[in-house]
Amino acid sequence: MREEARRIDGRLEATLRIPDGEPRGIAVVAHPLPTHGGTMRNPLVATIARACADRGLYALRFNFRGTEGSGGEFTGGRDEAADVEAAAAEARAIAPGGPLLLAGFSFGALMVLRWLATGGTPAAYALLGVPLRRVTPTGEERLRRDEPQGSPRSDAGAVGVGSGAQQDLPPVPDGAFIVQGEHDQFGTAAELRAALPRARVKEIPDVDHFFVVRRSVDPSATGPAGALRDRYREVAAIVGDQLIQDARLA
Repeated sequence: MREEARRIDGRLEATLRIPDGEPRGIAVVAHPLPTHGGTMRNPLVATIARACADRGLYALRFNFRGTEGSGGEFTGGRDEAADVEAAAAEARAIAPGGPLLLAGFSFGALMVLRWLATGGTPAAYALLGVPLRRVTPTGEERLRRDEPQGSPRSDAGAVGVGSGAQQDLPPVPDGAFIVQGEHDQFGTAAELRAALPRARVKEIPDVDHFFVVRRSVDPSATGPAGALRDRYREVAAIVGDQLIQDARLA
């Protein structure tokens, strides 16, 4: 197995993990919210890519616009579904005729849903940490980005710590496969099942939004720091196995 740097559409930083043996498809993995540290190098995103490659798939991770080495400016969810489309087009060019699979974590899950709503047609997809609640950026963050309070760019699709306002969730197709933490700060697995009764919700016990176990539930946590342990490998294996099953590659 090896990995190589890619450039999507001349603007998005990406990396392609290449499996041993003949690839049987390609998975695109979308990362969590950049304003709260989310990038394609997020450890869960990287572990999912590795799990997909272990199952004989190419795995393409990318950075949304304005994140790390990607060009452009982050728009808080307004335009980032177009980045998913660009990554999907790149994936189809890498593996022409092969099945396209997608996975998105948190903000990445929202952008995958928005891409699906625009007519995206993967062979299979998995969503992780789908947020039922969103949080507007802090005043400090707004000042840092030189944006007025309450601006659409500041608030659209934002997922972080704070208000707990209801997320403007894109349409969730019947049968969507969602992996959710038992104690997710932005929507527990139980809340998600109640809100989306037609979705297939796989609950991961004892973890929060970041798929880590803490000594006690911490609604204010902004990342995995301070956790007792993570469950990345288990979660990634669940995602990889389900993508293979739903794409009928098993």
